[in-house]
Parts: sequence; structure tokens; C-alpha cells
Amino acid sequence: MVSIDLADRLTVESSEDLRFSCDDPAVPTGEDNLVVRAARRLARAAGVPPRAAIRLEKRTPTGGGLGGGSADAAIALKLLAELWNCSPEVRASLPGLAAEIGSDVPFFLFGGQADVTGRGEIVQALDDAPRRPLVLLVPPFTVSTAAVYRAYAGRGRLPQRLAVDDPRSASFLGPNDLTPAVLQVEPRMEAYLASAARVSEERAVSGSGSTIVLAAPHEARDELARRHPEARLFACTTLARDAYRLRTNPNGGSS
Repeated sequence: MVSIDLADRLTVESSEDLRFSCDDPAVPTGEDNLVVRAARRLARAAGVPPRAAIRLEKRTPTGGGLGGGSADAAIALKLLAELWNCSPEVRASLPGLAAEIGSDVPFFLFGGQADVTGRGEIVQALDDAPRRPLVLLVPPFTVSTAAVYRAYAGRGRLPQRLAVDDPRSASFLGPNDLTPAVLQVEPRMEAYLASAARVSEERAVSGSGSTIVLAAPHEARDELARRHPEARLFACTTLARDAYRLRTNPNGGSS
């Protein structure tokens, strides 16, 4: 996994109870939201009432396979640990709490580049690769993570190689073993992968989709926009661990 500089923004403030709001109506704000779960789990661990007003400004694609919700949960833990003045012992337990909340959450406490194993709770930091420009191609639909993993479980029936695959794509972004399952669940992805292959030698589905990541100059976004005006496109770069810490360290602040 590697962090990128496309990010949501979280703000926390004192409140009489726990309140969570988001500027994107597609994001659920109830008890199942990872940010709300993170807040309640940290409050139990710290022995404090879960009192905070949390506001999320959503910038990452919802349901795109980029881990945006997991990142929000990880940063909520950091911010609330500051707001509630948690003890050093509780702060040291954040990686364990993060693993209880979601499989991708522990990584986002650290960022940078890492090998992530187990259910996602084992994060082994790697030396950061040089900064890379990326283009994110986000089709106008989401892909069900649960359906992709069900298809992957029956992978003996899936194609072993895709026409859009290129061995050179493994140098930075791939291969993603879930890609055949993604295509089985959502065949429309194949057209977007084919377009990505025409623009960049290095590209891959992120997680279980639907976002496709291209290691390419930001100018590649223009070509993809001509091919797929219905899709969303983002230009971003990889983010080294130190840069990630600077962006996500609350430093006693609220956001």
C-alpha cells in the first residue's frame, strides 16, 4: 500500500454528545460509518464519554477502492486522542484499535509505503520510493467489495490472464490478483482498463475497484477525459511517510 496526496478533511470539536456530518450525501453518517465506530471504540478504550462534533469534507471517491473511509477512521483516532487528551498508553494502542475498526485502517496511521498482511493489522514499513505522478480514473459506478471477494473465492472459474494485462505493469502498481474477480462482477470495467492500457504501461485496479490507478504524467488525464467524459479523473502523487505525517499530525489542533 502507498499513500497519495488526494485526501478528505476531518475536523473535530468539543460537543455535548457524538455528532458526525459529511458534505457528501452519499456517505452514511450512522453507527456503521467507520469514523463513528472509531470514535466510540476510542472512547471505550480511554474511559471517556464519546463527546465530539466530527465534520468530514469528502474529496476522495466514495466506494472507489482507495481506502478513503479507512483513512478517515485512522485520522479520527488521532484527532480524538488529542481532543480527549488520551493517555500515552491509549495512544500507543491506536494501531490495535484501528485493526478492530477495519482491515485497512492501521496502515493509515502511518502512511508512506508498506507491505500490509494478515487482515491488514500487520503493517511493515518500506523505504519510500521516489515520488510518482498518478492519474486516477474513476468510472461512474461502484463495485461491491463483498461480491468481488465472493468471486475471488471461486477463482478457479475465473480467467487466468486478461487481455488488458501487461507484464510491465507489475513494476510499480501490479498485478492485482482481484482484477479477474472485479471484471466478473462488473464487466464494464474492461473498457476502462483497456483505455488505461492505451495511455500508460503501468496501471492497476485499486483494491476491489472501481478506481483504476495509472502511473502517468498528469497530462494523461486529458486523453482519458476525451475517451470517458462520464468518468471522474484526479491527478495526484504518491506521498512519502514523512510528508504523510506532516499532513495528518494534528499538532494539538482540531483538523
